Amino acid sequence: MSDDKVTYNVLNWGPCVVQVKVSDDFKNKLLAGAESARAKKLDYTDKLAGIIKEEYQYEKKEEYLPEVAQCLGIYDVAFQRWKSDPYEQKPEYMLTALWVNYMKQHEFNPPHDHSDQLSFVIFLKVPEEIKKEQKEYKGKSGGPGSLSFLYGEGNRQAITYQSIHPNEGDMFIFPAWMKHYVAPFYSDVTRISVSGNVADSVQLNQIQKHVDATIVNAEQIEKNK
Repeated sequence: MSDDKVTYNVLNWGPCVVQVKVSDDFKNKLLAGAESARAKKLDYTDKLAGIIKEEYQYEKKEEYLPEVAQCLGIYDVAFQRWKSDPYEQKPEYMLTALWVNYMKQHEFNPPHDHSDQLSFVIFLKVPEEIKKEQKEYKGKSGGPGSLSFLYGEGNRQAITYQSIHPNEGDMFIFPAWMKHYVAPFYSDVTRISVSGNVADSVQLNQIQKHVDATIVNAEQIEKNK
């Protein structure tokens, strides 16, 4: 056998998911907004996939965009390094949806995806009881209260899912089209998380062009009658 050293390189592949730790100030701001939405019963459950009874829409989502945009800036840097390809046009973001989840015992989110360009989830309150369940769990899946991302086809040579046990202040940013799910936990406690969808300026410009074209076409049809 040759003594020559074998060199190799591993290619980055698949979607980019980035974990960020948000500040206590941002957490508290989100919690205050969540309690306000809850008190006003701004129900959002009919728009969502989760088997969760309490999901509320934030009343003034634009108030949270500066902090969200700062975190998305971190995602941009990470994505460019991961892809080794700088943006041709640096995106500007619009927060299209923002809601809070009060997840309780036995509730869960089945595999689903989101709309727009990017999505995120921020964990505001994670009770110790859930962490204890996770430590005691002996199975092979993500376990109680885990957040799992899915991608690709099942194969021994591929990692097709990642399961995470989130802590307070954890934010995960990921492509909106990426399938993900949240497993139930079994303690009689409530975990609070915030989710959102984001469109970027490139996507919005494409949408606007399509809308403008549709309007022009409609006007043209009207003229030709």
